[in-house]
Amino acid sequence: MQKEIRNTIDDFKKLKILVVGDAILDTYIYGTTDRICREAPVPVFNALEEKYSCGGAANTAINLANLGAETYYLTVLGKDSNANELLNVLQRNNVHTEYILRDKSRKTIAKKRVIALSNIILRLDEGTVSEISKNFENELVKKLLEINEFVHAILFSDYGFGVITDSLIHSLQRLIPGFQKPVLVDSKNLSRFKSIHPDAVKPNYEEALQLLNLSKIAKNNRSQQVMKNADTLLNKTGATNVVVTLDNDGVVLLRKGKKPYCVNCIPRDSKNTIGAGDTFISALTLAMATKLKMETCIEIASAAAAIVVQKDGTAGCSNLQLKSYFNSVPKYISNNEDLANTINELRKKGKKIVFTNGCFDLIHKGHVALLEKAREAGDVLIVGVNDDESVRKVKGADRPVNTLEDRITVLAGLQSIDFLISFAEEKPLELIKAVHPDVFIKGADYTETSIPEMPLLKKLGCQVKIISSQHHISTTDIIHRINDISDESEIKNELKKKGKMLPV
Repeated sequence: MQKEIRNTIDDFKKLKILVVGDAILDTYIYGTTDRICREAPVPVFNALEEKYSCGGAANTAINLANLGAETYYLTVLGKDSNANELLNVLQRNNVHTEYILRDKSRKTIAKKRVIALSNIILRLDEGTVSEISKNFENELVKKLLEINEFVHAILFSDYGFGVITDSLIHSLQRLIPGFQKPVLVDSKNLSRFKSIHPDAVKPNYEEALQLLNLSKIAKNNRSQQVMKNADTLLNKTGATNVVVTLDNDGVVLLRKGKKPYCVNCIPRDSKNTIGAGDTFISALTLAMATKLKMETCIEIASAAAAIVVQKDGTAGCSNLQLKSYFNSVPKYISNNEDLANTINELRKKGKKIVFTNGCFDLIHKGHVALLEKAREAGDVLIVGVNDDESVRKVKGADRPVNTLEDRITVLAGLQSIDFLISFAEEKPLELIKAVHPDVFIKGADYTETSIPEMPLLKKLGCQVKIISSQHHISTTDIIHRINDISDESEIKNELKKKGKMLPV
């Protein structure tokens, strides 16, 4: 079954998807505050760096593109600098922008966050949030019908900022029955879309409560509350499938005449749920477009969300990451063909690949610190892990303490690692050739002259970084300490049997 799911995820690359909805430009201005203004008792902010990303439906479009789909985005922007920046971000993320409409009377929605020492000290919001004009509404419908001819699914992502008007929904009411493809809706006000009878809607817990006019209850009981009100949610949304996302309580799928289907999708140690909803609805749209049964669609969408919440900040899930989730061990690349495909995909996207390797027999804080610093050296961290036989050759007959499967499973839980692959050599020369990393990482117990792979790394033109560590720990030392404790315990037991005590 998992192989079939991986093949289906690979088929996402054959799909064309249309996203319709409100766009937001997110701007992050990073800097420092180290003095007070003379004109007023406020801090002076020194701007050092400015970064742009997309929010709203634009972020959903990027999520679809990250998952491999050819993604078309339909919205109305202003003719201003914020619109230009937003288009640049979309194009860099391989989203088709040629159908986007520009209205000089509107101001593109933007949220600017001023950040000092990782803290947001100010947010500035601007942009037109009133409904688009009738002329642009008509133009939007024309573009939608044009794109509909060649896409496999349509996703309406409504943030209530004026692009999806009531009049537009009324037009869709007569058009959608002839579309013959999945139509999904993600909206803060799903009852607006009841008349178009979408194939699926995705309320979160708060949105579901709004539809039900109910109050929040304690966690762990929320899924029961949702399931008890299944008929009301189905009737108020007019949807064939209502998929309620409940963060740590997972996902509940509601359908008429069928028992609810529940998935525990988001790990309880999740780092951040920002953007997980956009990733979930994107993966759900693609899975439904492949005509999988709904239970499997929910499993795939839940996996994508689970991947995202393990990352810091707003982030998407790639096709490769989603496929690897359905390996026997997530993140583990089990064969050379999958490795080659992974590297090709990363190269196409211009990702900077970092590689390091080791036995990783007993994971300790020195390993964790090294891997975190390695991840900071590029966009993707691939870790090569010695198989059991090669560990024995390197470390001795009594090693490894943990099997390859155990070591891979533990490493897969680290946020810093993107992909894992094992190797049978004492030195991972063939693996390095296959990965051809941009950056090669070694710990502080090596020098450039003592790295055995250095001749190959120089030949490949790979940058080498030696990362110093404040944690002077080794697996061998840990094993020795365990053996010492074990020996002492045996002595105590022997003396106890003889009625003697160890000297203090």
